[in-house]
Amino acid sequence: MDNKNMTPSPQNDSGWLDELLASSDYGEDALQEVQSVSDPMLDLELERILQEVQAEKDAEAKLEDFPSAADEAPSVTPESDDVDEWDLTATILQEQPAYSYSEDSPQELFEIPEDTDETESAPVEEYEDDPDRKVRPKRKDSYGMFGLPHLASTFIWIALIFVIGTSLGRLLWVCATDVLAFGREDRVTTITITKEDEGNIDAIADKLYHAGLIQYKTLFRFYASISDADEKISAGTFELNTKFDYNALVKGMSATSSYRESIKVTIPEGYSCAQIFALLEEKGVCTAEELKAYEVQSEYWFLEGANKDAEYPLEGFLFPDTYNFYISDTPQGVFRRFLARFDDIFTDELKGYIDTLNDRFTREYTLYDVMIIASMIEKESAGSSENYDISAVIYNRLNNASKYPTLDIDATIVYAQGGNSDFIDVDLDSPYNTRKYPGLTPTPICNPSLLSIQAALSPTDTKYYFYALDPSTGLHHFSKDLAEHNAFLESLK
Repeated sequence: MDNKNMTPSPQNDSGWLDELLASSDYGEDALQEVQSVSDPMLDLELERILQEVQAEKDAEAKLEDFPSAADEAPSVTPESDDVDEWDLTATILQEQPAYSYSEDSPQELFEIPEDTDETESAPVEEYEDDPDRKVRPKRKDSYGMFGLPHLASTFIWIALIFVIGTSLGRLLWVCATDVLAFGREDRVTTITITKEDEGNIDAIADKLYHAGLIQYKTLFRFYASISDADEKISAGTFELNTKFDYNALVKGMSATSSYRESIKVTIPEGYSCAQIFALLEEKGVCTAEELKAYEVQSEYWFLEGANKDAEYPLEGFLFPDTYNFYISDTPQGVFRRFLARFDDIFTDELKGYIDTLNDRFTREYTLYDVMIIASMIEKESAGSSENYDISAVIYNRLNNASKYPTLDIDATIVYAQGGNSDFIDVDLDSPYNTRKYPGLTPTPICNPSLLSIQAALSPTDTKYYFYALDPSTGLHHFSKDLAEHNAFLESLK
């Protein structure tokens, strides 16, 4: 066999000697021949070579059993009972570097570099017999939220969703029941919204709650905030049903609501504004202070000549009649009814009488003058049958101012005294004192009836300038001059 073929290769680092020894050229005969040579140096060299070859084979065997960087190290259990020897061997293997052959230097060994960041080191299996080594616990993939198994976790989630959904559904149903008034009894209740309550949703919600019209004040306040209920609800007394939903409640408390509680109030003929305001306050319609302080705009044609600077600018135009007023109404609502009624009764026919009146007398009279005269007739007349004659006396005196400068009507003094008729102060310094000041009073002294207005528009054609009450008849006695008048007064003594 050619010895050149026995040259070691990088792929077979220690096997070449085995092959050499097993070959026919270097068999047992050759070994015996070599051994027969009694050269001590040769024997030592051969023994050294054999030991190195055996050491390399043992190292390779141990490297094959040692875990690589790519594979996880298998569990190693020493077969020997001698723990110290095994540990020592393992320590040696760990401390010795791994070797590999290079193609350029097949017989030279080099150290394999340690793992870098790009190559992850394979974990080494811990030995059970080593008490100092800590074993990493394995992950239990069957456990989920809160450390519970997936099945229990899923059940808890389903239960939570069910409870939340049920609670939310029940809350929505409760809210809908109150908003839409489901299942309410059919009962009418009265609620009063005062002037101070307007725009105050908290106060309104409290009153609705105590009246049994709502169950949840917070829910109503939320509804009011998104529906601008504070701008729709007005002062007043309303008769509302507990079956009304939130929308119906808000509409039912509006200024034009048909559910507002109303009351019939009859305004007597001849009542002054002060008396009317006191009566309306007594009936719960509106306070006298609010009515007196309210400034009415001149949107009606008949108010063009009214004395707006007077204490009661509307005196004479609050037509006496029976009205349906809302409880806790506003001054605007009250005056709207009064003035609308006056506009109705003062027809175009009555307007025509003003022109006829001015044709009869040299002085021109306005509607406001007519209303002042009508108020005097209303307060002076003792019966409807004498209204036109009293009207004639007033007009006769006004048209003969040089002879009769003053009207001498005691009712105007009573008005100036605040309605007190127990004592008439003829010397009272007031423009309403017609015994002292000539002409008409600054304003009407009461709110006359339709009959008094008609009498003021068409007085009788007489020559009367005086009248005095006849106790025997309860009516007035009319006289053409002062002498006749004084004679009648003497007859009463």
